[in-house]
Amino acid sequence: MSDLAEFLAANTDKIRKIESIFIKYPRLTSILDCIEQCREMSKFSEEPQCVFITGGSGVGKTSLIRQYSSRWPPIEMPDGDIHPVFKTSIPASATIKSVATAMLSDLGDLAATHGNTVTQSNRLYALVHQCNVEVIIIDEFQHLIDNKTQRVIGLVADWIKMFIEITKIPVVLIGMPESEAILHQSPQLRRRFLIKKRLTPFLWDSEANRNEFRKFLAEVDKSLPFDTYSNLASEEIAYRLFVASQGTAANIMSLIKHAAYDAIRHNDSCLTLAHLATAFDSIQYDTTLPNNPFLVETSVISSWKATSRITHSEIGTNNRVKAKPKELTIRDTITRR
Repeated sequence: MSDLAEFLAANTDKIRKIESIFIKYPRLTSILDCIEQCREMSKFSEEPQCVFITGGSGVGKTSLIRQYSSRWPPIEMPDGDIHPVFKTSIPASATIKSVATAMLSDLGDLAATHGNTVTQSNRLYALVHQCNVEVIIIDEFQHLIDNKTQRVIGLVADWIKMFIEITKIPVVLIGMPESEAILHQSPQLRRRFLIKKRLTPFLWDSEANRNEFRKFLAEVDKSLPFDTYSNLASEEIAYRLFVASQGTAANIMSLIKHAAYDAIRHNDSCLTLAHLATAFDSIQYDTTLPNNPFLVETSVISSWKATSRITHSEIGTNNRVKAKPKELTIRDTITRR
């Protein structure tokens, strides 16, 4: 048995506990509640309530989808599975056919690629009702832009609008911030998505935002499989974690999970700066930091130019915009790629 296999076998329960950590902090909870409200309220309305959610890389979109879907898992039935929550993704370089094919495949249609777009669409309309779908979550909405053809983008956007009108099922679109340009170019689709939510990184620019981040870390600390708290929410460690991760949930959790595995290997009772330093070095972040933020004094970290940008500017806030930006068009988005 390899060293890794031995480590996994000896620590299965701890590893599962680490990998299952999900913290429902207030901003994330409000979005989950919004999706649930749209699912429930659409049962009483002729017009389904749809939601458009945007967020940059690493802010928690995938975790959001996974967490909501886990509330309403598929149910196996003799006549076919029931999918209260149907999650799917827009494929790269999307066309109507590729989107319809992906959705049919995700619903279990063994002949997903068969037929033209009309017959595929008709099968899909029937299948979502046959599977008792109550809400549809469509991820990677920005992949429409990958096509680089405004005409095709418009056709797919119109197809999604028609799909909502025919099925009467609420849809949750999730994508990168630039995908909002698609709605700006499709007024009819935009009218379907009057509810807009933005998932942003944690911030360090005010006491309230710092407290939110520290409360999140405190909950993570409670969820770790150690005998002693690691004091992650202390001002010092929270500051180091924020600078190292730039406030994105994915980076934060990746750091803490790697550090936790290091602590388990050494039979330690909690996380230390040494574990976090090892984790930071093992993860190849795209960072402008001149040194490992877990190996130097906080006064040194504060002196770095990169730290100032992370904690006070749009690098740290990522998607938080201080002044009203120019509204992007699809042409702008395509030419910037």
